[in-house]
Parts: sequence; C-alpha cells; structure tokens
Amino acid sequence: MSSTKRTLLFAAASVIALTGAQAAAQDSRSVDVITVTAQKREQGIQDVPVAVTAYNAELLQNAGVRDLKDLAVIAPGINVTSTSNEFVTTARIRGIGTVGDNPGLESSVGIVIDGVPRARNGVGFNDLGELERIEVLRGPQGTLFGANTSAGIINVVTKRPEYEFSSHAELEYVAGSEEGYGVAGGFTGGVSDNLAMRVFGAYRERDGFQTVETFGGPRTEDRDGDQDYFTLRTQFLLDFSENVSLLLSADYTKREEFCCGAPSLVSGPTAAAINALVPGARPLAGSEDPFSRVIQANRDTGQNIIDHGYSGELNWEFDNFDMTAIVSDRSYSLRSGQDTDFTGADIVFRDASNNTFDFDNTTLELRFSGEGESVDWMFGMYYSDENLVRGDAIQMGNVFEPYLGLLGGSPTLVTDLANGLGFTFIPGFGGLAPGSGAPLGGGNPLGDTFTQQGESLSFFTHNTWHVLENTDITFGLRHTSTDKEATFDFADSSVPACDVWEAVFGDALDFSTPLSQAILNGFSAGSGVAVADLVTFGTFTCLPFSRDVYAQIDNTQSLEENQLSGLLSVSHRINDDFLVYGTFSRGYKAGGFNLDRFTQAGSSAVDFQSVLADPSSYPARFDPEVVDSVEIGFKTEWFNDTLLANLYLFSSDFETYQLNTFNGIGYFVTSIDGASTQGAEAEILWLPESMPGLTVQGGVTYADARYDNFAPTGTADVDRLSGQNFSLAPEWYTSASVSYTGELEGGMNWLAHLDGRWMSEQNTGSDLDPEKVQDGYMVFNGRVGLSAEDEAWSLELWGRNLLDEEYVQVGFDGPFQPGSFNAFLGQPRTYGLTLRVRN
Repeated sequence: MSSTKRTLLFAAASVIALTGAQAAAQDSRSVDVITVTAQKREQGIQDVPVAVTAYNAELLQNAGVRDLKDLAVIAPGINVTSTSNEFVTTARIRGIGTVGDNPGLESSVGIVIDGVPRARNGVGFNDLGELERIEVLRGPQGTLFGANTSAGIINVVTKRPEYEFSSHAELEYVAGSEEGYGVAGGFTGGVSDNLAMRVFGAYRERDGFQTVETFGGPRTEDRDGDQDYFTLRTQFLLDFSENVSLLLSADYTKREEFCCGAPSLVSGPTAAAINALVPGARPLAGSEDPFSRVIQANRDTGQNIIDHGYSGELNWEFDNFDMTAIVSDRSYSLRSGQDTDFTGADIVFRDASNNTFDFDNTTLELRFSGEGESVDWMFGMYYSDENLVRGDAIQMGNVFEPYLGLLGGSPTLVTDLANGLGFTFIPGFGGLAPGSGAPLGGGNPLGDTFTQQGESLSFFTHNTWHVLENTDITFGLRHTSTDKEATFDFADSSVPACDVWEAVFGDALDFSTPLSQAILNGFSAGSGVAVADLVTFGTFTCLPFSRDVYAQIDNTQSLEENQLSGLLSVSHRINDDFLVYGTFSRGYKAGGFNLDRFTQAGSSAVDFQSVLADPSSYPARFDPEVVDSVEIGFKTEWFNDTLLANLYLFSSDFETYQLNTFNGIGYFVTSIDGASTQGAEAEILWLPESMPGLTVQGGVTYADARYDNFAPTGTADVDRLSGQNFSLAPEWYTSASVSYTGELEGGMNWLAHLDGRWMSEQNTGSDLDPEKVQDGYMVFNGRVGLSAEDEAWSLELWGRNLLDEEYVQVGFDGPFQPGSFNAFLGQPRTYGLTLRVRN
C-alpha cells in the first residue's frame, strides 16, 4: 500500500470517530461524562493515563455484539480468530496474542468478566448476557486485573441487579446462508428492601454455513458451523447497609454444535493419492474453491461445551478506605470431534469421547484502596488455583496405510516395507496383511491424558501521586509467584506397521546411529528403495500418535517462577481538555508445558534416546513471556466536549515470546528470543451539538509486530520467522461506526446504524507460509429500526458482512499432506429481524 493511501485512510478514520461509550453521553451529549474502571476505580475516560476505550450497552447492541468475537469489528487494533472449535478462539491486541490450541499456553490478552479473570481466551467466548459496557485496555497490564498479561485486557462489565422492576424479551430471526432464530429475555427488581435480583436467559439456534460432503460417513450431519446453545445467568445484590454490599452471581452455558470444518485452500501433490482412494475426497490442484463453502469430511465435528461458574463480590466502604473481595469458582468442559485430515477420506480423526478438555479454576482477589490529600493508593493480592485435564487421541481410519503407501506409488507399500523389515530382521515374524496396520478405529483408542495443576499468588500495589495541581505520577508494582505441575500419561499405541519399525530401529527410532545406517543401507540394497525414502516412510509410518515410545516416558514435571512486573507513568493536564502522559510498563505471562505429543521442541528434534533414559527430560517446558513497553498518550476534547480525539504511540519489546506452530505433522512450542510491536493509534468520538441524534466514531491502528532477526537454527519452520511480521498481525486496522436516531410523527423513533472494519494484508499461518497470506479486506454491518417513543417495543432489520466479503481467518498445513493447505473461513453474509419488548 502506498504511503499516500495510508495517510488518507488514517485521516478518514480520524475524522469519523472511535470506540467510545456513546450512550453514556446521550443525555448531555458530552464525551466528558464517560467513565471507566481501568484503574479499579471509577474515573473519567479522559483522566486515565491508559490507552483504554469503552463501549457502552447501546453501541454494543447496535453493533450486534453478543460475545467478544463480535467486538473485533468496532474495536481497532483487535483481531479475533476461531479455528477447530469454539474453545480455540484467540484475541490479539496490537498484533500480540497466543497462537494455537494448546491449553498449556496462557493468554497474552486477558479476559475479565465482572472482575473474574478467565484463565484461557476460549473460556471467555460465550454469550455475555446484558452488558453495561466493555473496556479494552491496550498494552501490558502488570499491576491490576488479576493475572498478568503481555498484550492487554478486555474488561467486561454486565448489568447489575436494580431495585426498580423491569423486564425485557427478544425474538430474532436469522436468514441468509445460515437460517435460525433466537429467543432471550430477563428481568430485574427488588425482592425486599435490601435484596435485588437479575435473571437473563437465551436460546439461539442457527444452521451451519458450510455444506458437508460426507462420502458415506460415519458422519451423517451435512452442515457445519451451526449454532445451538442455551445460557442462563442469575445475580443477587444484597445491601447490608449503605456501606456494605454483596453481589452473588451464577451462570451456565451449554453448546451442542458442529464446528469447525476447513475447506481446501491449496491442494498439493498428495491430493492425487487421496482421490485415488476416495474420488472427490479433496479438490485436485486448480479446482479448489474454498468460498463455495463446501467441505469434505467423513468424520464428525460435533462439539459439546458446558461452561458454568459462581462468584461473589463484597464491597465494604470504611471511613478512610474501601475493601473489595472477589471469589470465584468456574468449570469448563469440552468434548469435540474432528476430521483431522480435513478430507473425505478416512485417514485420521479425533473422536469426541477421546478429544476432551476439562478446566477448573478458583480465584480470590482482595483489594484495599483509599484517597489521601495527595495520593490515591491501592494494594491487594490475587490467588488462582487451576486444574486442567486434556485428553487427546488421533485415531487412524481405514485408508491411513494405503494413503501413506500411495505417496510412494503403491497402496500396500507401508505393509510391504514393514514385512520386508520384519522378515529380514525380526526372528519369527509372521507378516502383516495389507491394511493390518490401520484397522478402522485403530491406533490409540484410549488416548493420552495430560494433567496440569497450577497455583499463582500475586501481591500488587497501584498508586497515583498528585505531585502538582495538574501533574500526577502513577506507579505500580506486582510480584507473582507461579507453581505448575504437569503429568504426561501417554497411552499405548496399537499400530502393527510402526511396531515393526520400532522393533528394528529401536523405540527411539533413531535412524542416524551406525547400526541403523547399516540396516538401512542393507535393506535399501535388497529392496531397491533409496535410504532417504526409507527414512521418510519410517517417519510417516510412525507419526507421533503411532509410536510406542511415548508410553514408556510417562512423567511428571514442575516449574516455579517468581517475577516482578509493574509500571511508572507521568501525566500532565495542560488544560481542562488536554492530557498528555508517558508510561513504562513491564508485562509477564507465565511459562508452562506443551501438553501434546511432539517430536520437535523449539529448534531441536527430541532426543528420544535421552528421554527414554530419563523420562522427566521430555522437553515439554517453555519459558515465560516477558515484555517491556513504552507508551505516550495524548487525550484531548474539543468543541464544548463534544469531540474526543486521542493519539497513542507505543513500543513493546519482548525478551521472550511464546510461539506455538503447526508444521503439518504436529504442534511444537518454542520461545523466540526477541520480538517487538510498535506503532500508533488514533481514536475519535464525535457527538455533534447541531445533530443531537448523530454519533460518529472511528479509529485507526498502525502496528509493526515482528520477530527479531536471529541466527539460523537449522529448523526451517523456525528460521522462516527471523525478522518477519507476526502471523495474524496486519500493519493497519481501521474501524468506523455511524449511529443516527430521530423521532417520527406519531410517537415513534427511528435508528440507522452502520459499522465497518478494514484490515491490511496479513499472513494467517503461524509458520508464515506464503500460501496463507490474506489480502486486505473490509467487513460492514448495518442495522435500521423503529421503536416506540418510550422504547416499549422496537423492530430492527440488520445485516452482518453486508458485502459478503470472503476472507480467511486462519490458514494451516493440511495434516499429513505436504504441500496442501486448508483454511478456517470468516462467516458469510447473514441478515435478520429482531423484535424487542420492554416493561
């Protein structure tokens, strides 16, 4: 993109205003009344020396924001993607986020809902219910909001119970490529003089937006990407006195959906082998059409998710200070099937009974705060106790062995080579019949179990010293101690062909030893198969899920970390309408363990000979993520406080950056030494006095997020990253929104709303293959409606992705298909009607 076009886009987005909580200012039409809790106390948004943007209930409703994935369209600098199921949803801010679906990785972007941190991104992506506002804090957050984060915080505040009774109901019809409906409703009111409650419930159902060719199954469902969930939320507010209150909350969500198939983006040479076994099971090269939204999947992608929890928040105002205590207990359960080869051929799959994730998390936060003549102070502690259990089993279908054989020219090649090795080197070997190495449903039917227990204890302080009348110094410090223990319980494998290779070359399957080389040379001379090809077929016959070696290295590992983080900020109010500040902060995200089978750790292959001698040396541990960030902010108000215009300059340098990447065979986790993101953000909110029904907002972010240059490691998937931009990190994000309301004769109101986002080119793959590049694209949403003057009812016509923009969310290597690539797509155009009634 030319510098001229960039400048024009920046100017256009800056003229139309951003992300603010417009409706909080609807009565007074002043940006000066917008409040946030970015520093755990209510403050005007223009008084906080933090890059924070607030979105209020009316804006969120007009933009159709029900969960945090919807937020990305109106929030500049945020990118949210979903891949193989709803849990694998990742948020990124300024190009920084956690890559991949490994639950051993904590989130770079923290999600906090009503004061309770969600320990993984995917746990926080459900229907949020009745929203009060959402605040987005950009940059490392080291002293507040529960756990540390290295990229930012999305702070969700839902509506609290009220004593005045009110109720509402909503009926929605969805049309387009995904037809469905939704019903929602709730009420709030006083139960007694000092007890109020709020109840919200919703049920939503929608057809899948992808058609599935099942090729005889066993899958029978011919749609994918549907929606079928129920959610219920209750709150009780008990006011013991004017100074003491207790908020009790409970919520429950259940999802039973099919998600997520991925069409072919590029078909490589292996597509011919797949089609020789099952014609049409993968488009051949040149016939790929991912946006036809027709996928090939003979195996089930059903997912069953249950997410529920309880929390209590006690607020006690003493004479000279306030105390807040928040305790929570949450559980998350996932059962998810997967057609792991993403074709119609029965090569490999995951059954929902063996592909599981269970997560329990208990937290406690205690804060004390007060205001003196010159110092606003706060100190507290945060404790988290989490337990997660991951079950994983990649199973082989009935064409696994013929498929591998066809890569070498014969569907029986895997069996032939195994028989040749067995007859030659294994006394008494009886031989394998073709296909015996891949019985239907064979290979690891019980699955591996990974268990991780973690405890984190933090003590923090966050203070503001009013040095002069218009000058403040904010300083915070946090000490975090983290203890984790992971247990790797690998299941036995039952793959006869691989058993032969391991019997001949040892369970470590080390082809480089002198004995192995002698065997390979001798067998090559007798079989006519080149040594390099023998190694390739041995590797593919004994992919990680097929190998017996893992069952011999069950082990338990632990780590302990102690880390200091914090911030120092100086802010100066030049006048009532102009605040400037500069902040240095250090962020931290804990290290952990790669909860998976893998043959590569970082830039090195796993030395299974050493691991067999000492199973605890299985190199699963990865380092913490540590970042130092500098930010300069300018917050201004204009035209009688009807125009908010802010500018932020930022630079963040990572000492270590956690990377999880897929190379077509498996995920491997490594810590990159050195990465950075730097750039600028502008945001504007305009509430024109001459047009009291008009609110215009928009914003632009430029972020250059890239890996530092590093010396070659010898591993192509790692070396490709040196000096390159992060995946899923476009340089430019712009968003804009226009809302206009007015009155009609006869006592009715009207609404017109349009929002949109443009993102520049980005590579959507963690290993930056050029086939995964997504060109810049735009998405627009709109809404028009009529309502009663007293808002007793409203009827709205809305559309999402109005231009039916076709774009890739995430591209990835076709599993076990070198040269082929698949993609998880963005949703197509949908539209519908929403009827609301209120009392």
